[in-house]
Amino acid sequence: MEIDDLAVLDAAKMEHRQNVHRRALDLETHNPVPLLIAPYNMWYVTADRLDNVALDLEKQVAMRERQNLVDDYSIPHLKPGTGLGAIPAAFGCEWRAADDADPWIIPIITKDNPQDVYKLAMPDPKSDGQNPLFFQRVAYFEEHSALPLQTCNIPSPLTSASMIWNYSDFAIALIEHPKEVHHLLDLVTEYTIAFLRQQMAAMPNLWALSHMNWYIPPEYGLRVSDDVLAVLSPDQYGEFGVQYNNRLSREFGGIVVHSCGNIVHNLSTIIEQTEGLRGIELTLPHNDILKVKQLAAGKTALMMRYWNFDWEDSVPPHDLVEFTESVFETLGTRGIMLEMQAPTATTAEAIDLANRFKAKEFHST
Repeated sequence: MEIDDLAVLDAAKMEHRQNVHRRALDLETHNPVPLLIAPYNMWYVTADRLDNVALDLEKQVAMRERQNLVDDYSIPHLKPGTGLGAIPAAFGCEWRAADDADPWIIPIITKDNPQDVYKLAMPDPKSDGQNPLFFQRVAYFEEHSALPLQTCNIPSPLTSASMIWNYSDFAIALIEHPKEVHHLLDLVTEYTIAFLRQQMAAMPNLWALSHMNWYIPPEYGLRVSDDVLAVLSPDQYGEFGVQYNNRLSREFGGIVVHSCGNIVHNLSTIIEQTEGLRGIELTLPHNDILKVKQLAAGKTALMMRYWNFDWEDSVPPHDLVEFTESVFETLGTRGIMLEMQAPTATTAEAIDLANRFKAKEFHST
């Protein structure tokens, strides 16, 4: 199968949208505010996609064709990744494919065997865990498509460690076994660097060191899923999170830090202690927007998401354009990047929503 031309943007439009994303990351003014409006549900590498790479590519191409009908700032790309657990799987964690989510990871360190972290060896980035399957997927996508590829979902070292070490036991281990935790974090950080370098070598048509939909130029560094920071104190995050992210940032030229959940208590720690910070990616309905304004607006790019499921038990906005205008009124527009889902995840609704935004002509100031 060869990719359909409908999934590819013309070169001028592609370059324009890339520049809009880049200028937002640079906090430039007089730049269109990049808005992404999804006419589909969140992509996961479910069991059927893992078992059938051709089917996965076909579905992803269809997603990009639908997205290209929406006049927003989306840039077509493909996701060959095998989920957030690729790094823990390489360290020997069992992984199980799911029908409605990325593969589940079974931890190998618990409260009963913390000393086993010293038995862990550096994995082979080509052959351990899910990696053979991942690189087979990369090769297939490269051969059968013209679209650029993203890396796997990159967990921060803290997130990887919390998957290798049973999550609740890991939280206690930060207090009871800090030496063992630091050993694991050091090992995971070194492997993350090696694994990413292997991915970059396998992707001549690399789009971003990220699995999400924001274009982060590869020379701007990587995006990490750092969700554990939501449940740590600033002191804990400074000790067990930031220093390892900084090693990744120095290695790859910058970093975007993502976490779901309420992270306002750690915004200052991220901004003040993260080297080469390019942006913070957060789920807007989970956070107090006034605190986000006070602590982060204008200091770094804010890549904020409000998909339908992000509202959880709260009521979604009746009108996303009006809601987005209220976000701009609170946070301003400089460095603001917003991703949302059409309320019924339909192409027609997303097209209409994008046209309404275009009529407003939002620019950074």
